[in-house]
Amino acid sequence: MGVKLRALLLVLIAGLAPGAARAANNADGAEAFVNGMVTAALKTLRDPAMTEAERERRLGQLLVQDFDTARIARYVLGRYWMVASPGERRDFARLFRDWAVRSYAARMVQYSNETVKVTGARPESDTDAVVTSEITHPAGPATRVGWRVSHRTGAYRIIDVDVEGVSMALTERDEIAATIQRSGGTVAALNRTLAGKLHDEIATAQPAHP
Repeated sequence: MGVKLRALLLVLIAGLAPGAARAANNADGAEAFVNGMVTAALKTLRDPAMTEAERERRLGQLLVQDFDTARIARYVLGRYWMVASPGERRDFARLFRDWAVRSYAARMVQYSNETVKVTGARPESDTDAVVTSEITHPAGPATRVGWRVSHRTGAYRIIDVDVEGVSMALTERDEIAATIQRSGGTVAALNRTLAGKLHDEIATAQPAHP
């Protein structure tokens, strides 16, 4: 190998090494972040002193804190984001956040008897990583769950959850697109539909008064 070629390779390797180190460090940080989030969620799920309403409220707080719901909302709205007005975008981001928090908090309550183990992480870029985990059930095979974590804003936030190879963000995107079509093809109509669903969910969850 010629001297010039060796020198060029050394320059390239030196230039790539810092990026590889940043990606590896980001993956380690993402793994610790998900591990902490899972630990906090399981502690909430298994706290016998909490009422079901308190449990869902606390899980909702964890979701708002640890998920980048604004970024996820923009993704799931897809091509309709570009045609929506600023007000429609704000309304959708708020409604989607509230809907996602209620839905996921209610779903997480069902996992109080499961064991969740974080099994590793791999870098996807300098800022994004995928953290792998397994949910072990009292009966039946374990469920593989991947957490896509971003560090673009200086804080670790989850931007997608992959359950057995199925992206939750992509699934939500398909469902939102279908809802828009059923609601007249506009984001304003979609927002009215989401607001109605949230109203019904909240009304159903309210305890009946004597």
